Amino acid sequence: MTSAADLKAAVAAHRQGNLDEADARYARVLAAEPGHPEALRLRGVLARQCGNLGAAIQLLTDAAAAAPQDADCLCELGLSLMVAGDLVSAETALRAAVVRAPQSVKALANLGAVLQYRQRPDEAIACYQDALDRTPDEQIRANLASALLDAGRGEDALGVCDEVLSAAAANPLLRATRGTILNGLERYGEAVTELRAALAERPADDMAWVNLAYAEAALGDTAAARASLERAVGNNPDNARAVSDLMGLLLCQQDASGACALGKSFLRRHPGERQVLAMQAFALQAHGDQQAAAELLDFRHFIRIQALPTPPGYESVAAFNDALAQLISADPSLRSGPVTKATRGGGQTAELDLDAHPALSALGDMINGAVGAAAAQLREDGFADHPVVAFGAERWALRVWGTVLQSGGRQLAHIHPLGWLSGVYYVRLPTDMRSAEPNAGGLEFGQPPERVRLAERPMCHDLAPREGNLVLFPSYFYHQTRPFLSREPRISIAFDAVPIRA
Repeated sequence: MTSAADLKAAVAAHRQGNLDEADARYARVLAAEPGHPEALRLRGVLARQCGNLGAAIQLLTDAAAAAPQDADCLCELGLSLMVAGDLVSAETALRAAVVRAPQSVKALANLGAVLQYRQRPDEAIACYQDALDRTPDEQIRANLASALLDAGRGEDALGVCDEVLSAAAANPLLRATRGTILNGLERYGEAVTELRAALAERPADDMAWVNLAYAEAALGDTAAARASLERAVGNNPDNARAVSDLMGLLLCQQDASGACALGKSFLRRHPGERQVLAMQAFALQAHGDQQAAAELLDFRHFIRIQALPTPPGYESVAAFNDALAQLISADPSLRSGPVTKATRGGGQTAELDLDAHPALSALGDMINGAVGAAAAQLREDGFADHPVVAFGAERWALRVWGTVLQSGGRQLAHIHPLGWLSGVYYVRLPTDMRSAEPNAGGLEFGQPPERVRLAERPMCHDLAPREGNLVLFPSYFYHQTRPFLSREPRISIAFDAVPIRA
């Protein structure tokens, strides 16, 4: 059989789901023609579908080199890098794809997705709008609406959906998207109407069931919310958000046994998954297994605090912090109270470019050093088989953003589901932050979000921030900051170490 015939047979097997046969046939083409761009690209896509991200990235890198004018190879490479968690390299690949093919809707849409993932909604909006100018794609429109909500433009987000829905009401994707936006705007009654209408047409949409449950719970209808979440989990048992939310609702209904069983089953399939692991700690405590809960929330071993040294090029830590404070305060992406984030009474930047300024580069180097040292110490201390390590990897990408809280500001209880280890560096703290209340402006670990009502107070740990200190903790630890009163801002830089999967 010729290479052309083998490739045609491989594509047919791939489309039919016969992945082993397809892979073997792609391999045969590449044995005869090692630089065959299409075979490299398609075999790379197949490898990603099978979860072999290392092979996918290598094959697609080779495909992009073999076809220097082909944007599709770079698009697939960027998507694979994003799935692997290497967001910086994903953005680089997709920007190169746009350079190769400025009219490529696929390249623009995928670049928009990476930028949105990196908390840069304004840039994502531009990519999505550019793509929509070329084709009226429903998924891109839905992504644009989501990015507009992230950017604090909720009414514009609704308008993007309404442009289509006003002419064609039977559009379950955009109706579900509209319902999700209404949730973000806290218009829960309208959200319920939209999401139920969407699900009547597309009942397999597990995330629409999750968002419907969120609105129903906000309106106090916990029975309906539970039924919606059970539908979501039934549709997709591997949806971590659905499982986590259902566990939280079961805890509110005093069904700790059901929550524990659900979490245990999920974590057996997905060890270390952050959203479910976070809720499992509360479920274990509510179920009376204090020891198991304490092992997950081992604040003493897993929270690490260190004073950073003065980086090269700066006279002191104070001078270094002054530079960082100026950068964060003047960052054009600093946005007040983003509705999709935990910040209240202050602002948050988009993801920062660590190469944009020497102070950010120095901070990134020190964070990477702290993450590497913590990972090594955890393994040395006997936690190699603990769920805190299960989500980790030998390589990681840093996501870094700044937060500026004003008087009365706080961070609501939240976790960092994309990260493995997360943390905060304290850049500037008000001199009178704790004058009225000893814990004002402090960091508290262990409290769940308000929607999860526990019968007993959970295990908690308070931490007093100090300028120049770096605090590192597992990304599944719920944490919040306490409000404070001061005329001075509270400036910090938060980060996630996102594992890069091979």
